[in-house]
Amino acid sequence: MRAWLATLALALLLATVLALVAYGHALGRQKRTLGYGQIRYQGAGPERWHNRYRRTLAELVELRDDVRALRARLKRERRVLLAQPSVAEAINLAAATYGYGQTLWRKANCETGGTLSPRSLNSSSGAAGLFQFLPSTWDSTPYARFSVWSPYANALAAGWMHRQGRGGEWACR
Repeated sequence: MRAWLATLALALLLATVLALVAYGHALGRQKRTLGYGQIRYQGAGPERWHNRYRRTLAELVELRDDVRALRARLKRERRVLLAQPSVAEAINLAAATYGYGQTLWRKANCETGGTLSPRSLNSSSGAAGLFQFLPSTWDSTPYARFSVWSPYANALAAGWMHRQGRGGEWACR
């Protein structure tokens, strides 16, 4: 009876040890080796992991500095583009991009009554901007996401319309 109990206890102990070993492997634990007082993880010691962390952290700091510099540059350039828009520069840009330089200058001069003001507004028709775009016409151009009051967007939209064969939509010829 004692021999039988001893054999049963030994079998239970062996089954428990085997279950614990199998359970540890089932968890997907990484192999860790101990040797000479140093723990290794995936074949690398703590110094390697620490160096990798420091390199990654340095790269992150450098990227943050780059982003900060790019944001500052964007802010400066946005001020330059939006602060003092030049009507002559806008019309010349549209002419260089799409052609029709003389036509664009003539129509802008006619549509604004000779003022070449990008803030021109026709209260009776709702036409606005340098080339007096109606809201529906403005929405049909690829520049509709920009302000109709921007001389650059307005002139480029007028040039685009001429390139598309829609130059006859203005009252001024």
